[in-house]
Amino acid sequence: MNDFVSIVVTTFNEEKYIEKCLRSRRNQSYPYKEIIGVNSESKDKTVEIAKKYADKVVVKRCSIPEGRNIGAKESRGNLLLFVDADVVLAPNWIDTAIPHLRDNCVVAVYGDLFPMEDNVKNKLVYSIFGFTNFFSRTFARKTLYAELGTAVMIKKYALKRIGYFSESVCIDDIDCSLRLNSVGKIKFVKQAYGYVSTRRFQKAGYLKLSLIWLLSGNTYFLFKKSLIPIYTKTFP
Repeated sequence: MNDFVSIVVTTFNEEKYIEKCLRSRRNQSYPYKEIIGVNSESKDKTVEIAKKYADKVVVKRCSIPEGRNIGAKESRGNLLLFVDADVVLAPNWIDTAIPHLRDNCVVAVYGDLFPMEDNVKNKLVYSIFGFTNFFSRTFARKTLYAELGTAVMIKKYALKRIGYFSESVCIDDIDCSLRLNSVGKIKFVKQAYGYVSTRRFQKAGYLKLSLIWLLSGNTYFLFKKSLIPIYTKTFP
């Protein structure tokens, strides 16, 4: 029996990015899949655009982790691919990732993310965050899928076993990674790559946002304490 993949995309006012994002999901070479959009009551045309590409669109006011949990519980797949609304995946992302998940010890797979806007500043920022992931894999012996933007495939049984995403922690990707490490391995697959918008850096400032994410991520990794308040009901 072929693995069935449920692609979960959480959105809020993403009309600028959502079509390109969902088109990259629909155009995945792997045939056994569905797309589930979870929308936090957008005020723009996000829902209208999403319905052109998604198999199911759920509209409910929610935070990012709440939206991911809603999508997971609505899904039919045994594999769950969580992707941010401003991430475009390579056409063979799923085909590249699935063979690694056939290892019973592996519960999740993620790959490289590169900045959509190709300039020196963006490359530098992403290389720094890439190094922190390399450090956690190599020296801390815990693999975190926390990139700048999310594209991770998780076995549904493993996500259910850890009680889904925490809805009370802002650093939900790191929190989920740490808890998944207790169930099995998280594998980094460089060939499963995608591109993510750098809009958050442009809006908040490169230095400010980099420091916030590095400090909050490492604090949670080391001490299980978040420096950032919990998500609000609207995002990102």
